[in-house]
Amino acid sequence: MRKATINIISVILIISGACTNTHLIGDKEYRSEIEASFAERKKLAQNRSNELFSVFRSRISRQQKEALEFLFAYMPLSDLADYNGDFFLMNANIALRARKESAWGKNVPDDIFLHYVLPVRVNNENLDSFRIKYYNEISSRIKGLDAASSALEINHWCHEKVIYQPSDIRTSAPLSTVLSARGRCGEESTFAVAALRTAGIPARQVYTPRWAHSDDNHAWVEVWINGNWYYMGACEPEPALDRGWFTEPARRAMLINTKSFGAYYGKEQATVHYRNYSDINNLSKYAVTKNIFIKVLNRENKPVKDAIVEFRLYNYAEFYPLAAVATDENGLSRFETGLGDLLIWARKGDEFSFKKITVNETDTLPLILDRKAEGNDYLSLDLGVPVVRTPFEGPSRQLISENNSRINEENMIRQAHIDTWMKSQDAVALAEKIDADTSAIKDIISRSMGNYRDISQFLLNAPVEDRKLAVKLLTLVADKDLRDIKKEILEDHLSNAIRYKDIGNTYDSALYYNYVLNPRIANEIIGPWRKYLFESINGDLRKNARSDPSKIIGYVNDRIIIDDSDNYYKTPITPAGVDGLRVSDKFSRDIYIVAICRSLGIPSRLEPGSNMPQYFFNNAWNDVYFADEKRPSQGKGYLRLTSTEKQPVPEYYIHFTIARFEGGRYQTLEYGENKRITDFKDELALVPGHYMLVTGNRISDSRILSSISFFDLKENEHKVLNVKIRKDTSPAEILGRFDLKSNIMLTGGSDLTLEKMAQKGVVITWIEPDKEPTKHILNDLPLLKKELDQWGGYFIFLTDTSGTGTTFKPETIKGLPSNSLFGTDNESVLLRQLCGGISCSTVRLPLMILVNKTGDIIFRSEGYTIGIGEQILKKVR
Repeated sequence: MRKATINIISVILIISGACTNTHLIGDKEYRSEIEASFAERKKLAQNRSNELFSVFRSRISRQQKEALEFLFAYMPLSDLADYNGDFFLMNANIALRARKESAWGKNVPDDIFLHYVLPVRVNNENLDSFRIKYYNEISSRIKGLDAASSALEINHWCHEKVIYQPSDIRTSAPLSTVLSARGRCGEESTFAVAALRTAGIPARQVYTPRWAHSDDNHAWVEVWINGNWYYMGACEPEPALDRGWFTEPARRAMLINTKSFGAYYGKEQATVHYRNYSDINNLSKYAVTKNIFIKVLNRENKPVKDAIVEFRLYNYAEFYPLAAVATDENGLSRFETGLGDLLIWARKGDEFSFKKITVNETDTLPLILDRKAEGNDYLSLDLGVPVVRTPFEGPSRQLISENNSRINEENMIRQAHIDTWMKSQDAVALAEKIDADTSAIKDIISRSMGNYRDISQFLLNAPVEDRKLAVKLLTLVADKDLRDIKKEILEDHLSNAIRYKDIGNTYDSALYYNYVLNPRIANEIIGPWRKYLFESINGDLRKNARSDPSKIIGYVNDRIIIDDSDNYYKTPITPAGVDGLRVSDKFSRDIYIVAICRSLGIPSRLEPGSNMPQYFFNNAWNDVYFADEKRPSQGKGYLRLTSTEKQPVPEYYIHFTIARFEGGRYQTLEYGENKRITDFKDELALVPGHYMLVTGNRISDSRILSSISFFDLKENEHKVLNVKIRKDTSPAEILGRFDLKSNIMLTGGSDLTLEKMAQKGVVITWIEPDKEPTKHILNDLPLLKKELDQWGGYFIFLTDTSGTGTTFKPETIKGLPSNSLFGTDNESVLLRQLCGGISCSTVRLPLMILVNKTGDIIFRSEGYTIGIGEQILKKVR
């Protein structure tokens, strides 16, 4: 358990606050509702009663008590399982202090404070003591400023600490994000919201779960000031509120939402109200919206109550459910969305129906639940997305220039912090000291970033006889684990892992390393569970489990109660947390049983694709089914994936996905991104049943060529599935001309003429290196480097030095096509040429054009997009 210790600030606040007798929650009716929910949570968390609720026996004020009751009444299972009461008191004290000491605190209504200042949790991150560490630093930074100016200033502070970098789906805590000086948008926005709430400014993470026009999603921040919500890009400072590079993409979104912690209290539009939170639909603030109604009927044309209607958007080669809204007694489900295309999927039990709609042409759609999940069927779907709208005029050039100057200074501040991390020569010295492979240690230390102290100390502390195993352990975990895991946790997994030599060498060493020693199971935060779980299991089970691992299933069945609704932020509970609370969602229980098996020396995993928990026994992977799950009566079926497509080779989550029918819907199998069909070398062993193949081809910002194929897989059947991507047969279009006699000033001072480089074509891109859309391009192109090099065209990346910081170093960009060059377009001379000599103030960067050898522009991409390399290849081929 991660138990926080009350610091001196908390003690002072407890003593001084004990005399305060005013209510934090003025609304008596709402207070009673909270008290009733709190009583329910105490009962739910009775197995951790002392750890969580003994804090109420300390000398706390009425406001502190009500703050804690509110938090406990609505927090997800992960928080009840993995944190203690004094941790939440510390954080509540900072929130109360900020409300008292800030100039705007007295003007923040109770409900806004409760929902958007008090909660420690922002989304699905693991929690930490960020507020306690940074309260004084943030408060001094904004001294004398009003709330709006403070929000902008805090975002500059955030940018000094953190910049965008893509990473895996586990959301790091704010302190961990600072430690690595980077984070994806979900981590940047979690960090920024934590900073704003630390200052007492109501803030929330806003999220589009999927874009319509591109295979991606995005998160940013909204702040509440004087009765209104304003937005800004997290760690992406702008000179004014309601500005961000994502303004234009957001105008084309189909859903933008936020989770409001706690029972609903307010007048905002919500997609669904739940007991512990609400899904607030923010889309109308950003885009043109429309309410659509789905009327679900049975085969007798009678309305169906409590059917689930999923509003599905094509993205990442699947139809992703943006929202699921139950029908009322009239069979109606309502959803406010943008003006694009959706696949509407209605279900109740195993009965379902679906239809593609264009929102702008739809008011009420009737759906009859008359489909069955069986047989072979094929559908072609042409999909549209919301149109590009007239861009907004940005802030004045002077404000932009001043803001850019600050951004450059902040880049240097952040870089100065990064420069303090362990150097390559120090990593070499460490490797020599512990007699380890130099290249391995250099790689580990480099990937650990600001967490190098914990990683190096772990290696130094490891017993001599275990040092090779310690290095191996560090190579098994994800990059993000190296950036935030503590040495004590690593020591638990090293010291308490059952050794390969002690389990009779009954399977090969690769199984041992990957599925016994490895502490990484899914997307959970790695905790110190190995010793804890081993010792919590009774002696008989410890003794007999390796000869019959199925006994562990009965142990878990008897020990853990399943509650699949109360862990609503979907943050996995740690294995030790599951064991302590003894209440869990199913996914956390699956992680838990894998951890138990590994603690006992039994190889175990979540199966790729299905996430089914499995243990290795009798030379085979065995599926785990719990008492509340139905074990199939059949064995496995086998699916081989193949394709004749060569340009491009189909990739999972880019061009195709496979889904299995469960409970009236098809659930996508989770194979990795950027996994080409040629990487599926073996047959997939799948549970017999009904399956669906989805394919998609994004051919422009306004069209997607998709298909859906239904098929069955029987026991012991060996089926070959040919994945075929629909092609665009429309004629090529000339989009304009570009003067190939133009000179390009290269970074370093030399210049060249484009005419000499355009024999195979040239891609010219105007970039903003610090902005996330540019970073997506620079991250996307290396994925197709081999194919782009075979084409042989040149890539020219241009910056306007008046807006580019001195910290941008082109040589740090790795993996670009070989014919890549960086240059400058001072005063945007070439860009204005492209714009026809007029102002380019409304052009959205990055702007990319593909010019053939005669100067014709045959491809143009403006603003934020994903998969740009594939789009270029389609055009040159």
